[in-house]
Amino acid sequence: LNQLSSRGSVVEGKYRQLIASNKYLDKGRFEVEGHYLNEDDITNNKRWLLNSSIDLSINDKTELSLVTNRVSDKDYFKEIAHSDTSATALHSHIDLTYADEAQDLSMAVFAETEQLINNGSAAYTRAPEVSISKSFKGMDNRQMDLSLVSTKFQHQTSTDTGVRTHAQANFTRPITTNAYSLTPKLNLSSTDYALDNTTNESRSIYSFGLDSKLFLEREASLFGTDLIQTLTPRLAYNFTPKKDQSALPSFDSADKNDSYEGLFSGQKFTGIDRVSNANNFTLGLESDFIDEETGDTYLSLKAAQTRHLDDTDMDSSGVLVSRRKYSDIALSADFGLNDFTFNNALQYDPETNKIDKRDSSVSYILNPRKFLTLAHHDNAGVKSAELYGAYPITQKVHVFAGLNRSITDSITNKETTGVAYESCCWALRLAHFKEHVSGNDYNYVTSFELVLKGLATTSPSLSRRLEDEVPNYLANLDDF
Repeated sequence: LNQLSSRGSVVEGKYRQLIASNKYLDKGRFEVEGHYLNEDDITNNKRWLLNSSIDLSINDKTELSLVTNRVSDKDYFKEIAHSDTSATALHSHIDLTYADEAQDLSMAVFAETEQLINNGSAAYTRAPEVSISKSFKGMDNRQMDLSLVSTKFQHQTSTDTGVRTHAQANFTRPITTNAYSLTPKLNLSSTDYALDNTTNESRSIYSFGLDSKLFLEREASLFGTDLIQTLTPRLAYNFTPKKDQSALPSFDSADKNDSYEGLFSGQKFTGIDRVSNANNFTLGLESDFIDEETGDTYLSLKAAQTRHLDDTDMDSSGVLVSRRKYSDIALSADFGLNDFTFNNALQYDPETNKIDKRDSSVSYILNPRKFLTLAHHDNAGVKSAELYGAYPITQKVHVFAGLNRSITDSITNKETTGVAYESCCWALRLAHFKEHVSGNDYNYVTSFELVLKGLATTSPSLSRRLEDEVPNYLANLDDF
């Protein structure tokens, strides 16, 4: 029971059950969570939440997943639950998959719906999507991957809806030795759009590329530890012809960042609707420092840049535009020693001599209840910092906290603090949340949770929220 002073009493409950194997299925899991407020003292309306999930293993090749997430109205999380106020939609889906690893064959049927919440705006949903893929492996690592996927895209507000059918064939033949690897690839694809409110469209396109690596290594020492240092120069060439795609809708494509692996992919967009032209070389360098005895990697360094052989690019609308001859330089450094880890990734613009994007973090983690993480982000001058941690005061009592602050605006975006008590059979937790809404307005929520281990909790949604607000924290009091 959750008592809200201004709105009334909310009855909350959660039920979980494991489904034993029987003659109809191998195993399964069922979970349902519900909230119910019979009459809101302010609006006089009934307010409710219903989340349910069913996961069934019908046999060793077939899986079925049914997920339902619904609330009575779009303001439920803001006014009643006081959580997930930054979320924009709730998604429900049905997912049926079949995978035969021996035959390299997989098939799937997927359908989803969304309910807008808070101030969310509608996005495309797949209703439904049917896919099939098959791989053929030949001698000398030759492989052909065939796939076909047909998706009906729906949208609550946009008129650009319809069915997209995409067929694709990938051919690869990796050549690998102890000294080098060569991976040629060829991709052929055809995409047809049967659109509801405009002319049908189609696109056929091909691309090919070659990715090469040279493997070098030597003995080294770091902090008195015997290591193997690997050095891997990498060179890739990618080609995709120019093709104006402005007449095609964009259901699921988005720009990629200039990450290390993203540069080697030869494509600047995710999804299917945009296939960018390419005629470029990407040069990279990787180096790892590996413990000879344990195999642990203490230090990993990467750097890459793409050089374009022409000055034509494609923007997100599918129009061909001009571009410069080179990409940002993508760099990353990951270091781990005992309980300390340091991660740093950045994109450096050699034209302006400035860093366009940087993500850095340092962590000290002994266990999920004793750790400290500090992170800093800089995306084109928009800077933010994060601080997360947990600490056991006694064997049974621990505290936890999280802070997300915008350095650019001097605004605390999110702040989380709390304390928990655990015994062998039950646990208590008190958590306080502060979340920025707009201007000088903040949303404050204090949640209390009683957990009967192995049975139930009085606040089922609290663990999920804490996992989002305090990364690396084991929020489930049943698991530690």
